[in-house]
Amino acid sequence: MRYFLACLLTLSLCVLPARGAEGVTRGQFVLLLWQANGGVPFDKTAHPFTDISGDGTAQAVAWAYTEGLVQGVGDGLFAPDRPLTRQEQALLLRRHDARLGLEEWGGDGAAACNDWAEVSPWMDDSLYRACVTGRLPWRQGRLVPQGLVTANEAYASLAPWLP
Repeated sequence: MRYFLACLLTLSLCVLPARGAEGVTRGQFVLLLWQANGGVPFDKTAHPFTDISGDGTAQAVAWAYTEGLVQGVGDGLFAPDRPLTRQEQALLLRRHDARLGLEEWGGDGAAACNDWAEVSPWMDDSLYRACVTGRLPWRQGRLVPQGLVTANEAYASLAPWLP
């Protein structure tokens, strides 16, 4: 099992961008999230998305869908190659925390943020929560919901669970 996890981690270093400022795609982040949760082999077809094939991301997306972490972007699509936004990452992190029983958020005040109006209607206060609790960094004192997630941010947000 350790050999398998070591192989997965090596694969992630090839698939994910270097731990720098490059953007991370939705598929790459879900793959990293899956690996942070043990990367257990999973049925590649256990999802409804027509744009996910039998590639390396399929197991991760199927796992995340089954666990209730991802719902797709509509019309039966997941959009694995689309860059991940900060608000999407924050929502995935919140769902992940809730799955692990770590959802302890009683904060408020998100509407007072200077760029709260830029947050998508489907988003709750997950981005504000992620910034206030330190899971995601503020960007010059702003939420920047449509900002792209860097590799550094992706790794840092899942650091407690990565091998």
